[in-house]
Amino acid sequence: MQTPIQGLTPFLLERWFAEFEFLPGMRQLAESSSFAPTTAEVLSLGDPSATDRYLALGLGYIENPGGEGLRRAVAALHHNLVPEQIRITTGASEAILLVLWALLEPGDNIIVEYPCYQSHEEVARALGAEVRRLPLRPENSWKPDPEQLAQLIDRHTRFVLVNHPHNPTGATLTQDELATLIAVTEQGGAMLVSDEVFRLITLDGSPPPSAADLSEKAIAIGDLSKPWGLAGLRVGWCTSRSPDILRRVSELRDYTTMCCSGPSEYLAELALLHSDTLLAPRLQNAKINLQALASMVERAKGTIRWQQPSGGYSAFLRLPEGVSAEPFCRSLALEEKVLLLPGTVFGPEFAAYVRLGYGGAPAIFDAGLQAVEAKICQSIF
Repeated sequence: MQTPIQGLTPFLLERWFAEFEFLPGMRQLAESSSFAPTTAEVLSLGDPSATDRYLALGLGYIENPGGEGLRRAVAALHHNLVPEQIRITTGASEAILLVLWALLEPGDNIIVEYPCYQSHEEVARALGAEVRRLPLRPENSWKPDPEQLAQLIDRHTRFVLVNHPHNPTGATLTQDELATLIAVTEQGGAMLVSDEVFRLITLDGSPPPSAADLSEKAIAIGDLSKPWGLAGLRVGWCTSRSPDILRRVSELRDYTTMCCSGPSEYLAELALLHSDTLLAPRLQNAKINLQALASMVERAKGTIRWQQPSGGYSAFLRLPEGVSAEPFCRSLALEEKVLLLPGTVFGPEFAAYVRLGYGGAPAIFDAGLQAVEAKICQSIF
């Protein structure tokens, strides 16, 4: 019997963005994605007729699972998947909803890393599942403890949900660490669901493999928003080697968005076919911005604490002693037009933290970072 979705509490991260993100003149240092290309830039990646084909697209419905060309391009981001094992969704947000809705039954529990993206645990609660938190700690470089995970799993655990590179900390698992989590999870009789929206954003070395490449039972979720800066296309996906799970995801999608936008899928496929062309300058930009951020932290001489991220486009900074993140961020937004994300959107335990995104355009990032540093100095003195 499929569990109905009951009530969802407000999504604190999205409500913060709704309040501040689109105010005139706001400099965005809160996002976890890179700067966005224009439609013209994406179309220029194709052959000379790419724009003509785009303008000739019909604006009717398209197929629920996503077009075969786009699913083939997503499969190419993995090592062991084929297009039939991909379902395109309206962003990773819909993929998270559909996967949890498809998998959970009354009496199930799930294990979720904490801190986490709120929908990871909130959707499960709304579906009537018990949520067990696997705490991530700075002294462990914000990485999950496999032994603690094993203790949380029981016969009612449906799946373990992880997200690496991690939001908001940027902690990244090695292939061996991910394989260990998969082994612990499957030995306990559960499956791993891996939110991999940041997987291709690695600042040192090659990206880790997808969990779906390492295990036939694992499910992976991704989207175009983070690595390529294409959040406005609203294109995401989920992968599974189980035809039954994929069928259920498609059936449930009939009640949400039914299908993506044809123009969005066209641009998404074109972007993925030329992924490196879009990704390389964004990774290089992030490395430059991250170095500027590291220099700021060094100048703070220990009053700001962090674990320098190794992946993703965001860092989790602990503010100086006695500085509360939410009023600090609110004042910064209203007075300096610089947007950070207070740690309280991830939970009250993180009231001293802010998420700072370093994937933005350099000029905006540099000016915003100067304002952040000045505000921190004011707060201390």
